[in-house]
Amino acid sequence: MPPSPSHARVTIRDVAAAAGVSTTTVSHALNGKGSVDPATRERVIATAAELGYRASRAARALRAGRTGTVALLLPEIQPDDGERPALALDYYMRITASAARVAAARRHPLLLAPTPRTPADVVDLGVDGAIVVDPETHDPRLALFADAGLPVATIERDLGRPEHRAYVHSGNADAARGLLDHLRAAGAERIAMLGTEAGWAWVRESEDAYRAWCAEHDATPRIARTALDALEGSAHDRARELLVSDDPPDAIFALADGGAGGVMRAARELGVKVPADLLVASGIDSAGLRAGPTPITSIDLRPDRQGAAAAELLFARLDDAADPEPVVVPATLRVRASTTPPAGA
Repeated sequence: MPPSPSHARVTIRDVAAAAGVSTTTVSHALNGKGSVDPATRERVIATAAELGYRASRAARALRAGRTGTVALLLPEIQPDDGERPALALDYYMRITASAARVAAARRHPLLLAPTPRTPADVVDLGVDGAIVVDPETHDPRLALFADAGLPVATIERDLGRPEHRAYVHSGNADAARGLLDHLRAAGAERIAMLGTEAGWAWVRESEDAYRAWCAEHDATPRIARTALDALEGSAHDRARELLVSDDPPDAIFALADGGAGGVMRAARELGVKVPADLLVASGIDSAGLRAGPTPITSIDLRPDRQGAAAAELLFARLDDAADPEPVVVPATLRVRASTTPPAGA
């Protein structure tokens, strides 16, 4: 038998040369396909083992009808200035990092994919499945992957697809109620909410919880909506309108990342002191809210755990696990100086 090749990776051609057969015969012998003489098959298998031949990931994927790659799709947030897409937000960066860690541990590449518009776009991605973050109601991306026969796991549910059960959520209603109870305990009586225009489950569930909480506490709900493409600027404008009204709020709960920063800027401009005159809280925690002269109380949705849970959920679907059930990653309230009035205030 010829000596084993000196280069690092043994190829199918090396096995064929050593066994004295064609590459097609080697492929059929190793894959159990085609018509190969039993003695020849045994010789090929023994030769491959002796040379240390291993099929490449690409070759194994081609035979299995899989690529080994999974996609991560973030929501499309493209501000007017084009400088703050979703990946620039702390929440989505942490989801991406944690999902990538789980994929890497399983030796699968994670593709941060552009939004597919057509079935051909899904095919061109060359992935086995996808994690979709913050799907819209009746999100077309879920339909495209379903039509392609590819599994999807989502972070938060698609409100228009009750049959979709492979999702991770943070108990949004309970998280919103917990924050509202905290604001009330801190002395707030007129709590306003800055929502967003997005049709995401966590937004709608948080707003519904706010309305229900107000009804239970005989409070008047006040929801002002901010634009996703100009979150901080829009939140600043809505907060300023609230603060100069005849009945200004004594607390503002800004749902989206960036909203609380706009509220703080409006308060500074108007001479409204936080937290002495106004309590400010955010529906999403971020590194920026933890810093600054007045750290802001926030709901920590635990994106590190959300991303990992969604990746595990997708891999379970790829492994043909039973019908999945939603996974709960409970949110945590992070109380900071913005809702802690000084003694006697």
